[in-house]
Parts: sequence; structure tokens; C-alpha cells
Amino acid sequence: MANDTNLEINLHPTQDELSRQAFIVKFKQKVNLDLQKDIRTYVAKNIAPQLESDLGEPLDDLNRDHRKALKQRMADEHLFQTWESLTWIGQDMMWNVVDETLDHDLPRIDAAAAKVLKRKDKLGSLTLDPNLDLPPNIAKVEIHRQPGGFCLERDGVDYDLLSGARMTGGGMLYGAGKGRTAKPGYSAAHFLISEAEKQFGKLKPKRILDIGCGTGFNTATFARMFPDAEVYGIDVAAGLLRWGHARCESEGVPIHFNQMSTAKMDFEDESFDLVASTIWGHETTPQILQDSIAEIWRVLAPGGISFHMDVTNQPGYQGLVDQVLNDWQIRHNGEPFWMGWADADLPALMTAAGYPEDCQFTGYRKRTQGAGDWFVHGAQKPA
Repeated sequence: MANDTNLEINLHPTQDELSRQAFIVKFKQKVNLDLQKDIRTYVAKNIAPQLESDLGEPLDDLNRDHRKALKQRMADEHLFQTWESLTWIGQDMMWNVVDETLDHDLPRIDAAAAKVLKRKDKLGSLTLDPNLDLPPNIAKVEIHRQPGGFCLERDGVDYDLLSGARMTGGGMLYGAGKGRTAKPGYSAAHFLISEAEKQFGKLKPKRILDIGCGTGFNTATFARMFPDAEVYGIDVAAGLLRWGHARCESEGVPIHFNQMSTAKMDFEDESFDLVASTIWGHETTPQILQDSIAEIWRVLAPGGISFHMDVTNQPGYQGLVDQVLNDWQIRHNGEPFWMGWADADLPALMTAAGYPEDCQFTGYRKRTQGAGDWFVHGAQKPA
């Protein structure tokens, strides 16, 4: 059914739009890779020596006062100001070209979803909670500066797919704009399962929970990798879940999508063999992260595995210059929770939630596709 383009829940950019997308990816790579490298070199040669002399000590990547001092020195530098402007422009261009596609393609997608959802033999389910108290970190913030945010709901639209469509379109460009590469069909979920099996051996989960699942792209990968498992995906954003449900039904992938907070899940104790997330932790507040880690442990079955992968923006792994650049992203470019995540003490949070220390793991794992690492954390619950 996925080969029937009339029923495909995906974006179909025109050739002109694909050309503009390619330009934007190259533009963002120049800014994110080349220009940021130039800034690091400039700081090392022209700012750091004088700053270290003024401070009377070497710069330390773990020292927040040093981060603040470097931020003040960089603020008036033309190279940094150029990076600020171009980063803002690149994000604007990304969303503009996504919306160009949606202007002509969303009606087709809406019609396709309506046909798919009329089927009587649905494989999965969608459960929305109109009374859910949406957390302000998602409901009132335009993450990645996505227009309207993840929780956008248009008046008079019964099955609103716009936020899910936008997130899907932005995702096609955002990672590539940071230089991330992967072979077709390879997702973050493939990496997560590969790393989990290196650590724990062959997995045979009967029930899987993908938290902060968004549009369900990685949730669908879990379902395909474990076709005999019952797979659930949760998120607070109804529009993302609608998109995920319609797309998975159109592709014949059975997933149960539920609108709920990771900090207060409506699942029974010890009911999942695998609880996973892909790039979720850095999109939430420290309090929600803490509460969610406790909830994950509650719903994890004895012998079950909690395994999560996320961005590597921790001080120490990341140098002071990049910490300053991230600080700008936090304040101006739709990444308000990056530093809360970067400064989070995951072992302490897990211990406070009752995870035995000898069951926990945290660390950096080399990406099997593209350069760099992912940060992973989790635990195996004693049987």
C-alpha cells in the first residue's frame, strides 16, 4: 500500500522545491560546519590567550564562569555576529521551503489520510486525551522555531496533520544541515537496537514503548524490527501522533499511539520489556526529565531494558566555544532546553528514582552512520 502515491502519507516536493532544499542543506552545512570551525580557530588564536591572561588561569570546558566570560568576549566579534545572522536565516529558509511544499501537498495528504482512516481493519490505534494538561515546554515553545510549534491545532480542522507534516519536512533538512549522513532506510532506532544488542545480547521484547515518539518515524522502525511485539508510542502533541498513526496505517505498520506525558504515564507497573527514546531528553525540562526517568523505571518489566540516545552537548565533551554557540541557539533558535539536558546528571537521576547503580549505563557511542557520537543512557531492571 505504501507504493500507492495517492495514499502515501509523506511530502512530495516539486523539483524546484527539491533544488531549494539542496541549497538550504549546503547553506546550513557551511554555517554549522565550516563557519563554526572558523570560529573555533579564531577564538583559539585571537581571544583565548588574552582571556586566559586576564583570568590568570587556563580555560576549562567544565567551568561555567569561563563559559560566561568567553561569551562576553565573543559577543562583539564580527565572525560570531555573522554566524548568528546566517544561522537565523538558514532556519527561516528551511521552514519557508517546507511550507511551500505543504501549500500544494497538504490537501493530497489530508485526502489520503481520510481514506486510510476509513478502513475497518486498522492495525494500530490512536488515543488522544483532550483533557491532557499540555506541558508548557512543548505547548508554548516553537521547538526548532517550527511555526506554530508541535502542538499547533487549527480551528475547524477535525484531523489536523499540519504540525506532523511540518515536523516531517523539517526533519528531512535539519539533520542533513548539520552534516549528519545515513544510508537510506537507516534510522536512529536501528542504531539504538544495535547498541542495545551489543550490550545485552539478542533482544526479544514482547511489548515496546517509544517515549516522546513525535511523528512515529523511529517507532515504526521498532515495529518492523520486532514484528511479533506490541509497540506503543507516546507524545503530548496530538498533531504529531495523528500524522504517525495515519502514516503507519498507510504503510501497514501496527502501532498504538497515545497522547500522554512521559512524566505521568497511563500504563500499568512493569508492563514493557523495552522502553526507548531517540533524541527526546534534550527537548524537555529538568523536572520533566527527572519525573520521566522515574516513570520509565515504574513501567519497565523485570529483566527489561531502558535504552535512550540523544545529542552530545555535555560540557567536557563539547568545548567552550560550542557551548557559547549552543547558548545562542537556546536563546534565539528554538532549542531552549539544550543546557538543562547538557548539565543533567543522569546517574544521579536514575539512582534517585530507584535504579540500582550496577544496572545503569551512560556514555558516548560512535555513530555507525556518519561522523561523531551519540550519548546513551539507561539500565536493565533486575529480573
